[in-house]
Amino acid sequence: MKKTIQQLTFFLPSVNFKLQILTSILLTFCLLSASYNLQAQREVQYSQYLVNPLSINPAVTGVRENFHFNAILRRQVIPGVQSLPITQSFAMDGSVGNGKVGLGLQGLNDRVSFNTAVFGSISYIFKISDYQKISIGALGGINVLPSRNIISTGGSINKALASAGVGIYYQDETFFGGVSMPEVLKQQYEYNNTSGLLNYQRPIFVQIGLKKELTEDIKLTPSILLTKPENSKIRMDVNALLNYKTRFMVGASIRFGTTTYWQGLLAYDFSKNIRIGYTYNSRRVEDFNGQTSSISGVGKGIHEIVFTLQPNPRSE
Repeated sequence: MKKTIQQLTFFLPSVNFKLQILTSILLTFCLLSASYNLQAQREVQYSQYLVNPLSINPAVTGVRENFHFNAILRRQVIPGVQSLPITQSFAMDGSVGNGKVGLGLQGLNDRVSFNTAVFGSISYIFKISDYQKISIGALGGINVLPSRNIISTGGSINKALASAGVGIYYQDETFFGGVSMPEVLKQQYEYNNTSGLLNYQRPIFVQIGLKKELTEDIKLTPSILLTKPENSKIRMDVNALLNYKTRFMVGASIRFGTTTYWQGLLAYDFSKNIRIGYTYNSRRVEDFNGQTSSISGVGKGIHEIVFTLQPNPRSE
């Protein structure tokens, strides 16, 4: 009985701390969402958060400590249409200063919406204990967008716009969560002569998840992502990732909101350093304003090939 009381005395402060973290995350989300027009800007990149967590939260930069590099090739499928453009993106991050400072770099070359972007990120990581970390992060970079089409010549004028974002993130052995706004700047740009001015996309993300060891070989990571676009309803992603012997991963994600769709993920570690993955997204093709097409049979799937490199892997 005495031993049980001692165990509870040790465990309860940890539970109380996690509840405080979770409460802080949800309160921050509520305060931010009270004041925030979703236009497509980096929606392609945001949707890749399961394989690239930096895409929605700069505070994740360097939290894993070991260097990570992700390269993603993405193509939408439209029956009967050949040679559709491929969208490329990459992300890399690691830590310096004995794991206290995270540094990252991301790039996007979206040939569907003609958006090219480069972002650098930095974070400061507070190590509460050997397994508990809180980090704050920021990112900065540029978006190169087609500001105006010239109908008579068939050319275009591109415009480079600054980009900045912030985030906070917490993780321990069994829990992780964060609040982020990867775009805080309020800007407008002219897409073409007929669409008028479009606003920068400034969504708010709240993510919470658990890390559960089902057996010695199987680990489950369920999570929820809440997204609050500007002037639009909150949408929710329910995710689950299953790792087998840290070499094979399978995952699924379902989004509930204005448009409901699902995503599947498969990945295999060919070595301790290299992972190859594939994701399929059932979402239909989007226009430049982030609206899904209502045309039957158009763009009923998005395929992605994911390459991950870890030169010096560590146990996470």
